[in-house]
Order: sequence, then C-alpha cells, then structure tokens
Amino acid sequence: MAKATDRAKAGHVTVSTVRSRGEAQHLATQLEGAGIECALVEERLMVPAGAGRYPAGGIKVQVDRSHAKRAIELLREQHDELNLSANKASRPRMRFQLPADGWLRTSLEAGVIVAAATILAVTFFLY
Repeated sequence: MAKATDRAKAGHVTVSTVRSRGEAQHLATQLEGAGIECALVEERLMVPAGAGRYPAGGIKVQVDRSHAKRAIELLREQHDELNLSANKASRPRMRFQLPADGWLRTSLEAGVIVAAATILAVTFFLY
C-alpha cells in the first residue's frame, strides 16, 4: 500500500492531486490493483486566512514515468464511470454555484454575508 511522504520520488510524475488522505488512498488502491505502483506525496502549505491559518496543499498521487499514460487513462475511465452512475442516481440539484475559485470566491462569500448582516441590522434598528 502506498504511504504518504514529504518528498517526491525521482522519475515519478503526478497523475492526480487530491485534498484528503482517504481519496488519495482510494486512488492508490485502484492503481495498485491494476499493477501500477504509486507514491503519495503530501504538500504541506499553510495559507494565512483572517485570524488563523489553514492547510491549502494537497496530496499528490505519483506513478513511475513509464506508467503515467496508463495510470491517467485508468483514472479517467473510472472517473467517467463514477460520474455516469452518479448522474443517473441523483436528482438534479438546485444549488447556486459561484463562477469563481480560491480567494475570489472567499471574497464574494464574505461580501454576501456582510451585505445580509447589514440589511438585517438596518431592518431591526429602523423598525
């Protein structure tokens, strides 16, 4: 079973970067089941945010350069199969998604919260 380390192996390439160890272990199990040896490399990056810091890195799933193409094809096939089965089984979601990511999304969310709080405060104090 692949174990997470801090350093990349020489001659290995990243085929996927995920946020959780569980997801990384799941991908490693799939790849090793297909006969592709892999390594998990943790990125430990702390990003300042407001009053504290939060981890922003991820866990890289790496395979030997000679197996990279086959590993990517395998992961892509399994991802497509998972999406097809999830789309058939799930109801359509009526959820608003911001067309932004990272700091821009966080800024927009904070702006919405501040605007909602201002409207509530004005409503309670004036009436």
